Amino acid sequence: MRPVRIITAVALTAAVAAAGSYIAYSTTRSPAAAPAEPAVTAPTDPPAGPATTAPATGNGDTTGEPVVLADGRHAVLLKTVDPGRGKITFDVIQFYQGDDATREAAKDHQESPPPNDHYTRNVNPKLRTLPVSADAPITVNGLINTQESTPVTLAKLATLTSSYSPVFWVTVRDDQVVKIGEQWMP
Repeated sequence: MRPVRIITAVALTAAVAAAGSYIAYSTTRSPAAAPAEPAVTAPTDPPAGPATTAPATGNGDTTGEPVVLADGRHAVLLKTVDPGRGKITFDVIQFYQGDDATREAAKDHQESPPPNDHYTRNVNPKLRTLPVSADAPITVNGLINTQESTPVTLAKLATLTSSYSPVFWVTVRDDQVVKIGEQWMP
């Protein structure tokens, strides 16, 4: 009987791994006024596929190394902030607001319209680690109970997100984070 249990457990584990990870949830916070800056509500984590290559320099040369994250602006949940090494580890998510949030929540058979008019989807649990540029602007708002985007250091961000991370937007350029900003949520 024991070999059957082992085979069943291995088969189940393989099936779960093949199906991928899927987590859909919405985040709620206490009501407050509208955000000072509207957020872009586009999916940010492309479907799984072959790794792409990144330019080694701005001239289009490629290194053949997998891209950690394509250049651009991405919605993320911070997992660790290491000010000593100047790096962050994060999980890329999909963030939607307004009508897009209602539509995407309904697709996932979640409460629609979602609470507080925003919806977050995490279709890939892969964590990424990138260095943060020394001059990268870092702003927070809800973490310090304000609606205003307030500049902080990487060390302060580490203390603010040590137990919880709201949605942040990171801007990546040439495999380096050049901007970090907390998404205001009512």
